[in-house]
Amino acid sequence: MIQLLMLAVTVFAQQQEVEFVPPQDIALVWAKRIALLMIVVAITLILHTLIFHRHRLMEHRAKWFLFVGICVLPIPALFVSIGVGLEQSKDVTFCNSCHTMDPFFDDMNNMSSPTLAALHYRNRYIQREHCWTCHSDYGIFGTAGAKMDGLKHVYRYTFRTYRLPIRMRHPYDLSICLNCHAESALFRRPRNDPEAHEGVLESVLKNEMSCLTCHELAHPPGEERSGQ
Repeated sequence: MIQLLMLAVTVFAQQQEVEFVPPQDIALVWAKRIALLMIVVAITLILHTLIFHRHRLMEHRAKWFLFVGICVLPIPALFVSIGVGLEQSKDVTFCNSCHTMDPFFDDMNNMSSPTLAALHYRNRYIQREHCWTCHSDYGIFGTAGAKMDGLKHVYRYTFRTYRLPIRMRHPYDLSICLNCHAESALFRRPRNDPEAHEGVLESVLKNEMSCLTCHELAHPPGEERSGQ
């Protein structure tokens, strides 16, 4: 009986698909907890004062409780919450929260898609924040610019002021690609043809050619996305 039970447990364990769960950002986790704690404490102070000190609101203690609950704690809680929200907006799932992004997301998860986005995603050339990494420039101004563009996208999606298919407003900055690839050994000497990128770096920097001159599109063409 015990042997049969052990066999059943072993078979069940083998049938379970093993899935890797990336570690959580501990700073983000604690930021959420701290913001939530400040909100709970603020609400508790306000309710405690209004319930147990409702006839003594002009007393010194009641005033301090209300001041801390209404004026002090909400301010850091607000800024921490905004920071958490901005950080979480870098995640792929946030990008896919708008249905206009479905064609891009579906293509990225398509194991047979030849697009650069799908190639990078399935091979995890970018470990995290896949959309964000390719659609934001480096440095503080690149981050600020990407956030401003993101707010514009949210506005257009909310008020339905966009047009399909989604198109870029300006040519893509290829220096974003080079930030990762320029120093890569595979870029300098590709496996199949070690001389394939001879002079490419200089030509790309001079805007004489694009990565797409030789490689597939980054995303599906507009005609394939317009009906989705």
